[in-house]
Amino acid sequence: MEKIKILIVEDEQIVSKFMEKQLTDAGYLIADAVSTGEKAIAKVSTLKPDIVLMDIKIMGSMDGIETADQIRKEYHIPVIFLTSLSDDDSFQRAKKAEPFGYLLKPIEIKELNRAVEMALYKHKIYRELFDTRQRFQIAAEAARTRVWELWVDDNNKLILDTELSPLLGYANEEITEMQNNRQKLVYEEDRNLVTKTIQNCFNGISEKFEIEHRIYDKNKNIAWILLRGVLVQPENSKPKRIIGSATDITDRKNYEDALRKSEEKFRKIFENSGIGLATLSLDGHFTKVNNSFCEILDYTELELVGMNFRNITHPGDIEKSIEITNELLKNEMIEGKSIEKRYLHKNGETVWALTTISLIRDLNNKPQFFIAQVQDMTQRKKFEEQLIKYTEELKLLNASKDKFFSIISHDLRSPFNSLLGLTEYISQSYDEMTPQDIKSSISSIYNSSRQVYALILNLLEWSMIQAGRIKVDKSIINLKELGNEIKNLYGAATKQKKLELTININEEIFIYADKYMIDTIIRNFVSNSIKFTNPGGKIIVKGIINGDNAEVSVTDTGIGISIENQKNLFRIDEQFRRDGTANEKGTGLGLILCKEFIEKNNGILWVESKEGKGSRFSFTVPRHSGKFKHLE
Repeated sequence: MEKIKILIVEDEQIVSKFMEKQLTDAGYLIADAVSTGEKAIAKVSTLKPDIVLMDIKIMGSMDGIETADQIRKEYHIPVIFLTSLSDDDSFQRAKKAEPFGYLLKPIEIKELNRAVEMALYKHKIYRELFDTRQRFQIAAEAARTRVWELWVDDNNKLILDTELSPLLGYANEEITEMQNNRQKLVYEEDRNLVTKTIQNCFNGISEKFEIEHRIYDKNKNIAWILLRGVLVQPENSKPKRIIGSATDITDRKNYEDALRKSEEKFRKIFENSGIGLATLSLDGHFTKVNNSFCEILDYTELELVGMNFRNITHPGDIEKSIEITNELLKNEMIEGKSIEKRYLHKNGETVWALTTISLIRDLNNKPQFFIAQVQDMTQRKKFEEQLIKYTEELKLLNASKDKFFSIISHDLRSPFNSLLGLTEYISQSYDEMTPQDIKSSISSIYNSSRQVYALILNLLEWSMIQAGRIKVDKSIINLKELGNEIKNLYGAATKQKKLELTININEEIFIYADKYMIDTIIRNFVSNSIKFTNPGGKIIVKGIINGDNAEVSVTDTGIGISIENQKNLFRIDEQFRRDGTANEKGTGLGLILCKEFIEKNNGILWVESKEGKGSRFSFTVPRHSGKFKHLE
């Protein structure tokens, strides 16, 4: 165990040496022995003794009391006075230096030993109390908290922590002067609360209290304090009293007020926003939705709150929505992500929306909740789809136009070249031509003219359809009668090519359509079958009832069409054209017109064919179910 270091301050050398020997023999370590106050203070500064034994009457400009007072204040080292002064004036004066002992000379070593041990013990307790008070003051300063006592007796005396006054901007003496009018410190509207709370505590209604109230500082600014108090019953000579604390919570209140205003502003923005807003828990359940969000999906707030976002997300977009929330949870650097996603409307329809998802974190960066901004873009998506469709149609139309002009240029030039050549030949060689030559040439001129006429007619009809200028004149048509007309019209042509034409419409089937267009379609189908069927082949025109529609087909045993060429049968920009089995010519526009005509009559057209086996061209058209006698 370390020896206790003692500094002796004594101007009489004999006494100093005697004390040094006695203390050394008693087991103490003498740090040094000096004779003046100045030297004593210097030694205390460098040697740091555990205790100082101080004579009052010493050499130098400072006596022992002045020296001891400075040592206490600057170094907090205990001092014991060893003096021959027994008068009361010296004792009272010595008390002001707060010594740890006052011993009169001569001193017995046993008495001195006890005094030293008691002084060191008291100093240890003092240091612990001093350190505790310092820690408390640091904590109180950091928390802006001060201590007070209010005594019931003695005219409700208020005892304040010395640091309380600066909290309010007042000097201590100014607070003391307000003893009889302390209420002026309290904000007017809070005075009754403060008075009643303290009075209830004094009366034993409550043993402790905690309230928040407003006060005025010296500049008449309003501040907030948290006032706490505990009732202490009378003890010894002290009356009943309340010991309490006052904590400056102005910053907290200002923050709470700013937060409240911010939350109110957010609430108004949230509720009145023109776009859909929603907050979601970390597991994806809606906790709050605004009216705009409800309107987008036609749900009520009550229906949506508590529902998981997966329940209203299109199945095709659930996975990417989950990926975004997981990415936000994992990556603190990402504030938000935007996606175009599909929601499910309450009626089951798909709703497109631009959704921005953000993750809200607390001050410790811990995830709290998601907030989603949802902008309905269903109409925009429809416009985009229409725009894409129109763009494709425009491309097709431009291609069709280019091909159309190419067809006109080529197909019109060829027969006209033939006509010009034949007429030129006749004009130059007429005198040398035999009647048979003239007849053959005229026949060729006729065939070329008929081909040009058919082409021009088809082109005119097609161009009128494209321009929307052709009129659909619907009426009630008897398919059986129309079949008979086709039989009569193509009887000679099939006989000439040795083909068998059968009309298989065995019942009265009435349709509601444009007669000219339907007649044109069937004639085109039959004409093509005649053209592309070898002699000895068969052609069957069939009509049946198919639900609310009538279905008409023309089947032949002709040369058929490859699958690749079938794709281009109804396209103006990719025409498929070939000569018939007897080198019959065509315009290449017939089937294209048929498709346009059937669509004008709310029907559909299709083809089934196999090379070398034959073809079947079919169409449907709405059926008229009324009785014949009511049709007029």
